[in-house]
Amino acid sequence: MHHEKLLAFALLQGLFAITPGPAVLLTASHAMARGTLAGLRVALGIQLANVGYLALSALGVGLLLRASPVAFHALKLVGAAYLAWRGLAAIHDAWTASDSAPPGKAADTVRPFTEGLIGQLANPKSIIFFGALLPLFVTPGHALVPQYALLAALCVAIELPVLGAYAAMASAAGRLAHSARAVRLRQAGSGACLVAVAVLLALVPLADR
Repeated sequence: MHHEKLLAFALLQGLFAITPGPAVLLTASHAMARGTLAGLRVALGIQLANVGYLALSALGVGLLLRASPVAFHALKLVGAAYLAWRGLAAIHDAWTASDSAPPGKAADTVRPFTEGLIGQLANPKSIIFFGALLPLFVTPGHALVPQYALLAALCVAIELPVLGAYAAMASAAGRLAHSARAVRLRQAGSGACLVAVAVLLALVPLADR
């Protein structure tokens, strides 16, 4: 693989990584409510889903998914419904908690890694994106598996630190206030972010990333 192609891919992936989207919202919502470590766990789940999608794209599944709108919409709606349910549950817990007993236990039961994985898997437009993008950066006539593996590693190496930075900033913002009311507002805001991610995923068209 030519170094020029690697550099071009890295710049493109970096641009996508820093642009706020569902992955950033999902990471920030957990970090704001439960700290940087929770946000990083979400980011790791997102990266595992990305690697899986990238592998499937390398196998040409992206073309099959594009040819089957029913499968695409079913997959994204199931994931979006899960995220919406989690978000509404968080908002409900924040709404029903008293100021003297802010919500906390319910938030601790959430598994950020799993939620990041499911949230990103609910975004099958990624497999179409990678399926259309990756062939532009591989070198014909050379072994494809090492090239795709290198691109996958590059994706993780670029996006994970960016999501970690977003997690740290969201966590710092969440620590600015420690009152019971502020905790309730943070949890409600976290739930609202999850619902927003669900809506974004449910409305995304097949043709876009």
